[in-house]
Parts: sequence; C-alpha cells; structure tokens
Amino acid sequence: MIEQHRLRTLIHCEAARRADPPPSVTPLEHRRGGTRCPEPRQLEASEVGRVLNMLLEAYDGRRPAAQVRALVAPEVYAGFSSPSRTRPRHRTQTIHTCTPAPDVIEACARVEADGRSFALAARFTRTPTGWRCVRFALLKPRPGRALRRAA
Repeated sequence: MIEQHRLRTLIHCEAARRADPPPSVTPLEHRRGGTRCPEPRQLEASEVGRVLNMLLEAYDGRRPAAQVRALVAPEVYAGFSSPSRTRPRHRTQTIHTCTPAPDVIEACARVEADGRSFALAARFTRTPTGWRCVRFALLKPRPGRALRRAA
C-alpha cells in the first residue's frame, strides 16, 4: 500500500514540525549560539597536507596571513603576520601524521626550498569550531654552522 503525502502551506509565523523528534546531544556535539552543532570530524592525511601547504604559503608571503588566521592559534599567526621578508618558495615533499590523542594530530613533513631539504613539524588540536594549528615550526640549520664530514 502506497501512502500519499501532501504538502500544505504554513500559516504565517507557524513553526515547521518535524516528523521525527530531534536526536539527543551526543558526546561529540556541542552547543554554539543556542544550536547543536556536530563536533568537527577527524582530518584525513590529505587534508592535513593541504592545510600545511596553505600555512607554508602564508609563511613564504605568497598568501595573505589573514586568510589562515582562523586555522591557527594566535601565537602561530604572530609568526606569519610579522614584517614580511623575501623567503624562498617551500614545497612539501613527504607528509606523515599521527594521532597521539583523540583530539590531536601531529604532522611532520620534508620540505624543499632552493634545492635544500628542511623539516616541518606541526600540531593540530580539535576545538568546538574546527581544527586549529597550535604549533608550526620549519626547522632550518643555524646560520654559520658548517657540517663536519668524517674523514
């Protein structure tokens, strides 16, 4: 037997009714502005790589730092918004991620610029509004320190 459904126009200021009762708040949900919003989902490794590339673009000065402000903690943003100097273009080569805690993602990457390789380390934490980079460090050799070769 096929049930027939018919839509009717709502009367002015009439609130819409739901057929099913709203689901209860699960531990992975939070309240924002009086409404229930799902907690941000886990980031995939490819998404972490995309965010790291965006952060490197801001670090290099190829992307306005204001575009990544919502993705980073204030102390990380301060490093991006400092007076810009000419930096070489950094490109990620390999990216590795791990999840030491349910709401934490740590990433490391090999980055190349001007024919040299550097290490990149980053830490992301889950907040009620999304994932945020709380640590971002591009590890470069100290100037003036030459590598010693074994004879």
